[in-house]
Amino acid sequence: MSEFVRKAMMGYKEVPGGYEDPECTHVILTKQEYADQLKEVNQARREAQSTKYNANREIQEMRREAQAKIAAGEAAAAKTIADLEAALAAEQEESALQRGLNANLLRIARERANADRRLKPKKQHTGYVVIASMEKEQRYKDGNRRWRTVTLWETVIETPYVVSFEVDEIRSLIQELFTEDADGCWMIQRIGINGNCPEGYTKMIEDPEWRKVYPEHNVMLEHRLKANYRTGYWEIIFLHTKPLGPVPADMKMC
Repeated sequence: MSEFVRKAMMGYKEVPGGYEDPECTHVILTKQEYADQLKEVNQARREAQSTKYNANREIQEMRREAQAKIAAGEAAAAKTIADLEAALAAEQEESALQRGLNANLLRIARERANADRRLKPKKQHTGYVVIASMEKEQRYKDGNRRWRTVTLWETVIETPYVVSFEVDEIRSLIQELFTEDADGCWMIQRIGINGNCPEGYTKMIEDPEWRKVYPEHNVMLEHRLKANYRTGYWEIIFLHTKPLGPVPADMKMC
C-alpha cells in the first residue's frame, strides 16, 4: 500500500494527513504498485500514439478523398469546357457557313431582281431604285403641345427583295442603306439623305443636338414598309426633311 511521507533528517517519516497533508513530500509505492502505474502510463502512451496515428491516417485519407474529388471535378470541368468549346466552334463554323450561304442567296436574289428590272450592271447594282418623291404636310406638336404643320418630303424606294421575304428579314436587310462603305458613306447618301432620325420629326426638333444640325442635313425620319404585289418587290416609304438631291441614273427605273 502507498505511504505518504515527508523528507526527514534520517530518511522519510510518514505524515498523518496522507496525500492532503501539507508536509507530504513523497509517496512510497510498493513494487507492484509502481509496476501497475508504469503499466498504466505505458498503456496510456500507446493509446495516445494509436489515437494520433489513427487521426493522422484519417486526415490523410480525407485529404486523398478531397484531392480525388477535386481532380475529378477539375477533369469534369475540363471536359465540360472542352465540350462547350467544341460545340461553340461547331456553331461558329455552322454560322459562318450559313452566313456565307445566305450572302450567296441574297447576291443571287439581287442579281435576278436586277435582271428582271433591267438594272445594269446586274452583278454590281445595289438593286435600290427611286420610284417617287413628293411633298407631304405633316402635323406635329410643338413644345407647347400645340398642333403645327410642316412640309416634309415622302420618298418611295423599291428594294431588290421580292415580297416572299419575311418582314423581319426586310427590316434587317434595309439597314444596309445606312452601312458605311469603304469610303465611309451610306448607300442612301447617293440620293442626298445624310441623316437618320427614325424617332420622327417631333423627337428630332425636341432634341437639342438634332436642332443644331438638322437644318444643314436632309434627315430621314420614320419609315414604313410596303409589299407591292403588283411589281412583286418590297418598297420603303419614308419621310425626310428636304427634297432629294440629284438621283443617279442607275437609281432610276428604266
